[in-house]
Amino acid sequence: MRAALTLLLFAVQATSLLAEEGATYLLKSEISPGTTTEVTVKLEVGGEMLVVGEEEEKQLPLKVLGNFSYREKIIAWDADSQQPARSVRQYDQAEAHIEVAEQASDRKLPADNALLLAEIRDGENTLAATGQMLTREQFDLVNIVANSLAIDQLLPGKEMAEGESWDHDKATLQSLLAMDHVAVCDVSSVVTKLNKREVQLRLAGTVDGTVDGAPTELQLRGAYLFHLDEKRITAFNLAIKESRKSTEIVPGLDVVAKAFVTLKPRAKSFSMPDEVAAVAGKIRQPLERKLVYQSTSGSFSFEYDPAWYITAEQRDMFSFRYLHDHQLAAHCNLTVLPPRSEGRQTALDEFERDVRDALKDKLETVSASTEWETPLGYHCLGVIANGTVNEVPIQWRHYLVAEDDCPRLSLSVTLESSQGKKFADAERQMIDSLKLVPVEKSATTETAEKGLEGARR
Repeated sequence: MRAALTLLLFAVQATSLLAEEGATYLLKSEISPGTTTEVTVKLEVGGEMLVVGEEEEKQLPLKVLGNFSYREKIIAWDADSQQPARSVRQYDQAEAHIEVAEQASDRKLPADNALLLAEIRDGENTLAATGQMLTREQFDLVNIVANSLAIDQLLPGKEMAEGESWDHDKATLQSLLAMDHVAVCDVSSVVTKLNKREVQLRLAGTVDGTVDGAPTELQLRGAYLFHLDEKRITAFNLAIKESRKSTEIVPGLDVVAKAFVTLKPRAKSFSMPDEVAAVAGKIRQPLERKLVYQSTSGSFSFEYDPAWYITAEQRDMFSFRYLHDHQLAAHCNLTVLPPRSEGRQTALDEFERDVRDALKDKLETVSASTEWETPLGYHCLGVIANGTVNEVPIQWRHYLVAEDDCPRLSLSVTLESSQGKKFADAERQMIDSLKLVPVEKSATTETAEKGLEGARR
């Protein structure tokens, strides 16, 4: 009897072992609209920042430590990376400590911007504020690798056995890694084993593309867990060896970045204003891509597309570069001028003459010369000129925006004529949203004006 029982137990164990050897797991996430996940991300970056100097490229030691935590409520999600995914994120923490050479700085997402809309569409990540509009620094702070909306799109969506592997598509890796464009993607994952209802998976490969328009090569190594009962990825660790070339827009990088992500499904939900819910629910309509630029002097601000990058900031002069399809399409120089004299307004023909004089023999034609009021009531002059530089057809767009008692702003946009259709009127968003701050008059100026008024009487 005891021998028979021993044989039976042995047979059960053998059958169990054979079953485990041939076991398959359905690696398919089930993420429904309205579900909330608690997400925490720890980010570590170390290496060198590459800055173009006057004679040679400088290598500056770089270190970044970031901590992020938020609850993410799903509005729409699909395992297919070609379909849009959207969520609302309530941030409890979003901060980073950055050290470059001997300089250190801290960045933190303000409390009034803690509620953000997040979207993936055609591999591109969008983060939109629901309160105050994000600045470039704030946008870059939260637009990090290991995008939680993209992590579960890594799964194959089918039964897989231990040792089996599958390849990842470009769109998923583009959004996961917060890249502009992916040219080459050679990344795959493999099933390793099952432990306590969690399937252990490993990821490895290389990605070539662009980040902020800069050519970038990434080597990836990752490990993540898929919970069979939760039907979600619950942990994701990723190591990235990044080599990014320096450009006139951004510095280069030679770094190793590590991201440690935990995801807890069925987290406590949170409420959102009705107007936020209304915008979030319009899935067919892409989220607006807008940031706000505020001058360091506080004399003006405007909204702009994240495709514009700030490349130089001085007291009264600013430079921006515009990327389209991850390539440089135009640049804009902005100059702050003194307020116009009382009763003095630059005439359109005078402004056009100034543009003609500035361009000299490069000018061939003036295709437009107009004036109008911006949505905020400012007087604006615009001249579009065409010509040639080094046998390349060029278009110049000059604008002058003025308002009483405010600094005037001169905008000069330069682009190759071949980029005209792609660029369209990308600068008009900046002009139409421009806000000028009145100049505070000194006591001496006010006394002089009162004296002048008395003399007139």
